[in-house]
Amino acid sequence: MRKSISIIVAMSMVLSLCSCGRAEVKTTTAGTAAETKTETEAAVQEKASETAVPDVPAVESGLPEGPVEIQMWTDFNVSEEILQGVIDRFEEAYKNQGYTVVLDKFAGSDRATKLSLAKESKTLPALFLSAWFTSADEVHQGNILDIDEIAQTAKSDIYPSAYDATCINGKSYMIGLYQSYFGLLYNADYFKAAGLEEFVPEDELEIAAWKLSDFQEKILPALAEQFKGTEKYPLGLFAASVQADTHMMNWLSMYGGQMWKDGKSNSGSDENVIKALNTMKAWTDAAYTNTDVATKDGTEVMPDFQNQLCAISHGQYTNYVATRGKIDSGEIGKFDVRLASVPVEDNGTDRNIMASYIYGACIMNNGKEDEIAVAKEFLRWLLQDQESLTAINTAGTPCFQSIAKAAEAEHPIYASYEKMSENLWDFTGNVPGFVETRKDLFPAIQSVYSGEKTAADALAEYSEKANRVIDEYAQNSLVLNP
Repeated sequence: MRKSISIIVAMSMVLSLCSCGRAEVKTTTAGTAAETKTETEAAVQEKASETAVPDVPAVESGLPEGPVEIQMWTDFNVSEEILQGVIDRFEEAYKNQGYTVVLDKFAGSDRATKLSLAKESKTLPALFLSAWFTSADEVHQGNILDIDEIAQTAKSDIYPSAYDATCINGKSYMIGLYQSYFGLLYNADYFKAAGLEEFVPEDELEIAAWKLSDFQEKILPALAEQFKGTEKYPLGLFAASVQADTHMMNWLSMYGGQMWKDGKSNSGSDENVIKALNTMKAWTDAAYTNTDVATKDGTEVMPDFQNQLCAISHGQYTNYVATRGKIDSGEIGKFDVRLASVPVEDNGTDRNIMASYIYGACIMNNGKEDEIAVAKEFLRWLLQDQESLTAINTAGTPCFQSIAKAAEAEHPIYASYEKMSENLWDFTGNVPGFVETRKDLFPAIQSVYSGEKTAADALAEYSEKANRVIDEYAQNSLVLNP
């Protein structure tokens, strides 16, 4: 098992390292602390350099003559080095056609602003690599093109859940590249110190599945007692912004409530969602969470967890890998980081959930036919270039069954996630305007924590506002109303 962990950590180091890239690479993300390149990374680079560039078929009829330069925008948690390696291979394959790709990698928190400015100035990129939940609204607005013809060629290899999630009105708008199950990370050392060994699986890669009753009556109280008189806290909660909002939505579903129903927000009408928000507030009042939930940002909880200030945080595979990488490099103190699902008690039945994120590639409707044609050719090429496709997939669990199968020996954690596949839920409801609805959820949560409103009133107001957004997006959707 330690060998398996070592392999995962070695890959995390490759993913977390950012190279300077080529001169034309543009980045707006603050760089991570410089780290010494590992032998594993060098081996990966050597292998890539030894791999022959695939033969390029003759330029198909309809493809533009070069030179053509396209922009690739992404907020992927994939290193620039890996992405630039993929771009280099594409450019080498199409050097006779003169196709080039310029990478612009930025933080997810900058995404909305960048897209808004680009739409106003008519400077959208041709390629957009991001999470599906952030891309779906752009589909309804006509900013992302249907790529059903391309997606069909890979449909048999893509997991049905990943393929179906990226379709609207029966058409595919994204090639899913990797997925990440969003649940919990926890510090197993703190659990053991608090006498909670029974809730820590012997297998380090097993995703813990606790009962909600145990979580509330045993786990949180024991951790709170252990941290009494210190700045540490058991569970991280936040409501200052929409970043990592899935964590709060997971907890709002802990009694089996439905946040979305029949394509609308249902939070204000579902007693179990209301009960969940009241429970979250009670946890804070009992000192089971950080005290500053109303002003805490989701991006602040993960650093707290990594610096061992809290025992349980939100998290997905990329957070897990990054945390283990920082431990291995000595950037943070050593501790036993584990994965867990979110406990749910639904009408007397215990179950566990995780939210599903699909990350993939889209073609943006930037009005430039030559760029769109080259971007589509990039996707066709990517689906055929196994090395590039595999390199990107290592940021999460693969969307491609063939890649998951080929990598299962190196990444045994994939099997752990596979066991959770039946417990995934769509935290967006796939409703039009989902991203915009989030801006009203967190003020609602803040109002409960500040004592300004009851959970019932706050969620009813949120649902009313959210449904106005959904109705407006549905009426104006260029996909739903062709």
